[in-house]
Amino acid sequence: MIPPMQAEHRAAAGAEIDDLYRRNVASIHRFCASQLGRDAADDLTQQTFLRALAAQDRIPVPAAEARTWLIAIARNLCIDSYRRNGRLRRVLDRLGRSAAAPVNVEAVAEQREQLRSVERALASLRPRERELIGLRVAAGLSYREMAQIAGGTEQICKVATHRALVRLRARLPRALVEELES
Repeated sequence: MIPPMQAEHRAAAGAEIDDLYRRNVASIHRFCASQLGRDAADDLTQQTFLRALAAQDRIPVPAAEARTWLIAIARNLCIDSYRRNGRLRRVLDRLGRSAAAPVNVEAVAEQREQLRSVERALASLRPRERELIGLRVAAGLSYREMAQIAGGTEQICKVATHRALVRLRARLPRALVEELES
């Protein structure tokens, strides 16, 4: 039988993990999808939280630090997966499916073509550029958080991300760039 104090502690720890999951699952999933594609994102997101659960005694206390810690775990899992599979990855862009997606066939076909264009453009970037765009756009991290995960300083991350986004825009069809920026 579990002593009452130990049971209360486990319940409190479970509630903390649940809260951590609810606050961060979307950004973790978006980041994983931006790095390895939508197909792998579900598994990598689950693995991220399983690793976090296994190391729950090391979860940083401030929520912002916990999110950065989780993204670092997800990043390491993405790197491991990329190395393991050794092939080009498709990545998710901000045009992904949403609840407000159009229901007519032409609009869906156009949206899918736009998504393919973004995926091709992202695939043509260097891995470091894809990673920086994923950390900033898909995971929604600040430059400070990016520097903690990817290494370097905030300024280096800011400049490198800006350059990566410029290279990405140059590879996208002009009409799509205008639509994304409007």
